[in-house]
Amino acid sequence: MNSELGTVSVREQLIIAGINELEAHGIADFSLRRVASACNVSCAAPYKHFDSKEELIDEIFKYIGTQLSFLLEQVAEIFKDDPKKQIVESGISYIRFCLANPHFRAIMTLSEDTLPLKNTIKPLLTKCLPHISPREITRRELLIRSLIYGGAVMLESGELNESDDSFADIRQSILRTIDGY
Repeated sequence: MNSELGTVSVREQLIIAGINELEAHGIADFSLRRVASACNVSCAAPYKHFDSKEELIDEIFKYIGTQLSFLLEQVAEIFKDDPKKQIVESGISYIRFCLANPHFRAIMTLSEDTLPLKNTIKPLLTKCLPHISPREITRRELLIRSLIYGGAVMLESGELNESDDSFADIRQSILRTIDGY
Protein backbone atom coordinates (compact mmCIF):
# COMPACT_ATOMS: atom_id res chain seq x y z
CA MET A 1 0.00 0.00 0.00
CA ASN A 2 1.31 3.43 -0.85
CA SER A 3 0.92 6.40 1.36
CA GLU A 4 1.35 10.01 0.54
CA LEU A 5 4.67 11.60 1.38
CA GLY A 6 4.71 12.74 4.97
CA THR A 7 1.74 10.64 6.10
CA VAL A 8 1.64 7.41 8.03
CA SER A 9 0.20 4.40 6.21
CA VAL A 10 -3.01 2.84 7.47
CA ARG A 11 -1.00 -0.29 8.30
CA GLU A 12 1.34 1.70 10.55
CA GLN A 13 -1.60 3.58 12.09
CA LEU A 14 -3.15 0.21 12.96
CA ILE A 15 0.11 -0.94 14.54
CA ILE A 16 0.41 2.23 16.62
CA ALA A 17 -3.25 2.04 17.66
CA GLY A 18 -2.66 -1.63 18.47
CA ILE A 19 0.17 -0.66 20.83
CA ASN A 20 -2.22 1.64 22.69
CA GLU A 21 -4.87 -1.10 22.71
CA LEU A 22 -2.45 -3.64 24.19
CA GLU A 23 -1.38 -1.18 26.83
CA ALA A 24 -4.96 -0.35 27.78
CA HIS A 25 -6.54 -3.82 27.54
CA GLY A 26 -3.79 -6.43 27.33
CA ILE A 27 -3.65 -9.34 24.94
CA ALA A 28 -6.67 -11.16 26.43
CA ASP A 29 -9.05 -8.24 25.76
CA PHE A 30 -7.37 -6.93 22.57
CA SER A 31 -10.04 -5.72 20.14
CA LEU A 32 -9.53 -5.15 16.42
CA ARG A 33 -12.78 -3.21 16.45
CA ARG A 34 -11.33 -0.67 18.93
CA VAL A 35 -8.07 -0.52 16.95
CA ALA A 36 -10.00 0.24 13.77
CA SER A 37 -12.11 2.83 15.56
CA ALA A 38 -9.00 4.56 16.90
CA CYS A 39 -7.76 4.87 13.29
CA ASN A 40 -11.15 6.05 11.98
CA VAL A 41 -11.34 3.13 9.56
CA SER A 42 -13.94 0.41 9.07
CA CYS A 43 -13.95 -2.74 11.18
CA ALA A 44 -12.87 -4.66 8.08
CA ALA A 45 -9.82 -2.46 7.42
CA PRO A 46 -7.44 -4.33 9.77
CA TYR A 47 -8.13 -7.52 7.79
CA LYS A 48 -6.91 -5.80 4.63
CA HIS A 49 -3.49 -5.44 6.28
CA PHE A 50 -3.33 -8.40 8.68
CA ASP A 51 -4.72 -11.92 8.40
CA SER A 52 -5.73 -12.02 12.04
CA LYS A 53 -5.57 -10.31 15.40
CA GLU A 54 -2.56 -12.51 16.22
CA GLU A 55 -0.71 -11.31 13.12
CA LEU A 56 -1.29 -7.67 14.12
CA ILE A 57 0.01 -8.40 17.62
CA ASP A 58 3.08 -10.09 16.10
CA GLU A 59 3.65 -7.04 13.91
CA ILE A 60 3.35 -4.78 16.97
CA PHE A 61 6.16 -6.74 18.67
CA LYS A 62 8.27 -6.50 15.51
CA TYR A 63 7.61 -2.75 15.19
CA ILE A 64 8.68 -2.05 18.76
CA GLY A 65 11.66 -4.34 18.45
CA THR A 66 12.77 -2.58 15.28
CA GLN A 67 12.53 0.85 16.89
CA LEU A 68 14.60 -0.17 19.89
CA SER A 69 17.05 -2.28 17.88
CA PHE A 70 17.81 0.67 15.65
CA LEU A 71 18.63 2.80 18.70
CA LEU A 72 20.78 0.10 20.32
CA GLU A 73 22.64 -0.52 17.04
CA GLN A 74 23.56 3.16 16.96
CA VAL A 75 24.89 2.93 20.53
CA ALA A 76 26.84 -0.23 19.65
CA GLU A 77 28.44 1.52 16.69
CA ILE A 78 29.40 4.62 18.66
CA PHE A 79 30.98 2.58 21.47
CA LYS A 80 32.15 -0.44 19.44
CA ASP A 81 35.66 -0.30 20.93
CA ASP A 82 34.53 0.00 24.55
CA PRO A 83 32.23 -2.85 25.73
CA LYS A 84 31.82 -1.36 29.22
CA LYS A 85 30.66 1.96 27.82
CA GLN A 86 28.44 0.08 25.36
CA ILE A 87 26.71 -1.76 28.23
CA VAL A 88 26.19 1.45 30.20
CA GLU A 89 25.00 3.58 27.29
CA SER A 90 22.77 0.80 25.90
CA GLY A 91 21.10 0.70 29.31
CA ILE A 92 20.70 4.46 29.49
CA SER A 93 19.37 4.54 25.91
CA TYR A 94 16.85 1.84 26.78
CA ILE A 95 15.68 3.84 29.80
CA ARG A 96 15.34 7.03 27.75
CA PHE A 97 13.45 5.05 25.07
CA CYS A 98 11.01 3.84 27.74
CA LEU A 99 10.52 7.33 29.12
CA ALA A 100 9.85 8.73 25.65
CA ASN A 101 7.57 5.79 24.76
CA PRO A 102 6.00 4.51 27.99
CA HIS A 103 3.55 2.27 26.17
CA PHE A 104 6.43 0.43 24.48
CA ARG A 105 7.88 -0.81 27.79
CA ALA A 106 4.56 -2.36 28.73
CA ILE A 107 4.42 -4.20 25.41
CA MET A 108 8.07 -5.30 25.47
CA THR A 109 7.62 -7.04 28.79
CA LEU A 110 4.69 -9.14 27.54
CA SER A 111 7.08 -11.56 25.83
CA GLU A 112 10.49 -12.83 26.92
CA ASP A 113 11.62 -12.73 23.28
CA THR A 114 11.05 -8.99 23.10
CA LEU A 115 13.00 -8.13 26.24
CA PRO A 116 15.62 -5.62 25.25
CA LEU A 117 19.24 -6.26 26.09
CA LYS A 118 18.45 -9.96 26.61
CA ASN A 119 21.15 -11.09 24.19
CA THR A 120 23.41 -8.05 24.51
CA ILE A 121 24.74 -7.74 28.05
CA LYS A 122 26.26 -11.22 28.52
CA PRO A 123 28.48 -11.16 25.38
CA LEU A 124 29.68 -7.66 26.23
CA LEU A 125 30.47 -8.68 29.82
CA THR A 126 32.36 -11.71 28.55
CA LYS A 127 34.33 -9.48 26.21
CA CYS A 128 35.32 -6.93 28.85
CA LEU A 129 35.76 -9.45 31.69
CA PRO A 130 37.23 -12.60 30.08
CA HIS A 131 38.86 -13.65 33.36
CA ILE A 132 35.66 -14.25 35.37
CA SER A 133 33.55 -17.42 35.46
CA PRO A 134 30.39 -17.95 33.40
CA ARG A 135 28.39 -18.06 36.64
CA GLU A 136 29.75 -14.66 37.68
CA ILE A 137 29.00 -13.25 34.20
CA THR A 138 25.39 -14.44 34.58
CA ARG A 139 25.15 -12.93 38.07
CA ARG A 140 26.41 -9.56 36.85
CA GLU A 141 24.11 -9.70 33.82
CA LEU A 142 21.16 -10.24 36.17
CA LEU A 143 22.17 -7.26 38.30
CA ILE A 144 22.80 -4.97 35.32
CA ARG A 145 19.54 -5.82 33.60
CA SER A 146 17.72 -5.37 36.92
CA LEU A 147 19.30 -1.93 37.33
CA ILE A 148 18.28 -0.93 33.81
CA TYR A 149 14.73 -2.28 33.86
CA GLY A 150 14.16 -1.15 37.45
CA GLY A 151 15.60 2.29 36.71
CA ALA A 152 13.18 2.65 33.80
CA VAL A 153 10.21 1.72 35.99
CA MET A 154 11.28 3.99 38.86
CA LEU A 155 11.86 6.97 36.55
CA GLU A 156 8.61 6.38 34.70
CA SER A 157 6.62 6.14 37.94
CA GLY A 158 8.23 9.27 39.37
CA GLU A 159 9.88 7.35 42.20
CA LEU A 160 13.17 8.70 40.83
CA ASN A 161 13.39 12.21 39.44
CA GLU A 162 14.18 12.37 35.76
CA SER A 163 17.38 14.33 36.30
CA ASP A 164 21.03 14.25 35.34
CA ASP A 165 21.81 13.05 38.88
CA SER A 166 19.49 10.05 38.56
CA PHE A 167 21.03 9.05 35.23
CA ALA A 168 24.51 9.53 36.71
CA ASP A 169 23.55 7.27 39.63
CA ILE A 170 22.27 4.59 37.26
CA ARG A 171 25.42 4.83 35.13
CA GLN A 172 27.60 4.55 38.25
CA SER A 173 25.62 1.57 39.55
CA ILE A 174 26.00 -0.26 36.24
CA LEU A 175 29.73 0.46 36.14
CA ARG A 176 30.18 -0.75 39.72
CA THR A 177 28.32 -3.95 38.88
CA ILE A 178 30.49 -4.54 35.82
CA ASP A 179 33.60 -4.03 37.93
CA GLY A 180 32.28 -6.23 40.73
CA TYR A 181 31.86 -3.62 43.48
